[in-house]
Amino acid sequence: MKSILKNAAILLAITLVAAVALAFVYDLTKEPIARAEQQKKVEAYQAVYTEAASFGDVPDVVSILKEYNATLTGGTAVEEIYTADAADGTRLGYVLSVMAKGYGGDVKIALGIDTTGKVVGYSVLSHSETPGFGANMENGDVAAQFIGITSADQLDGITGATYTTNALKAETQAAIDLVGQLEGGSGT
Repeated sequence: MKSILKNAAILLAITLVAAVALAFVYDLTKEPIARAEQQKKVEAYQAVYTEAASFGDVPDVVSILKEYNATLTGGTAVEEIYTADAADGTRLGYVLSVMAKGYGGDVKIALGIDTTGKVVGYSVLSHSETPGFGANMENGDVAAQFIGITSADQLDGITGATYTTNALKAETQAAIDLVGQLEGGSGT
């Protein structure tokens, strides 16, 4: 009986030390990881709207996104939106971070959309799609399809990746429609 209690006490001590160490490492790394993710987003925004000199806040963005995302279905959501502005302050368009459900999990992309609703840039932020299939969304030929479109219906599918294709189309249409609403149109 004594050896069982002794072994249990040792296991408890090891578990406590491991838990404290894990909590310390988590606390130590969460800030750098968050900064790296934010930097990746900023770089993606710059890549999807290369003509923009700066990116600004959209007034009342929290309520706009809450209200707009409530109209979307299938796990699609616009997560962020910023204005893309020229050096003289003229609004060129918007950069958006959009998420939808793919085959392997969430697919997050960044889109640059001008004030007329035309896509000017596309970048993958994160995904868990299958290599050789859904992960092909990162290929240049897929990215090139996005430039100049005004409707997700203009996108071709990714061979063997129906869920990924549907996610990309849902994200793209949601972004185009939101920009249309912000620019005084109805969106579709």
